[in-house]
Amino acid sequence: MAQFTIAMLVCADLERSRDFYRDVLGLKLKTDAVPDWVDFDLGGGALLGLHPKTELLAVRPGSLQVGFSVENVDRFVEECSAKGVPIFQSPCDESFGRFAMIGDPDGYAIQIISSPR
Repeated sequence: MAQFTIAMLVCADLERSRDFYRDVLGLKLKTDAVPDWVDFDLGGGALLGLHPKTELLAVRPGSLQVGFSVENVDRFVEECSAKGVPIFQSPCDESFGRFAMIGDPDGYAIQIISSPR
């Protein structure tokens, strides 16, 4: 069986995206090799990699969604809104818990979830 190791997002501005994932989502920065590469340790050996756009690699929002769990979706979305982060979907209740969707600096959708109480 294959084991998940990395999701990679192509970014228009690597520093801006690094700052977003570090400062807004609070991810643990593992490798900061701007302007060539950035990655974050997601635990269990999994990484979120950020790659600068190139002639072959284009920024394509909608091509991938990543999701993160937080303690309180409503509070997290309020904090994101105050930082100017786009809110794609306001918090709502789903069968799996509280759910919202925000956008990263390139427009990639990020699912934010908290478990049902």
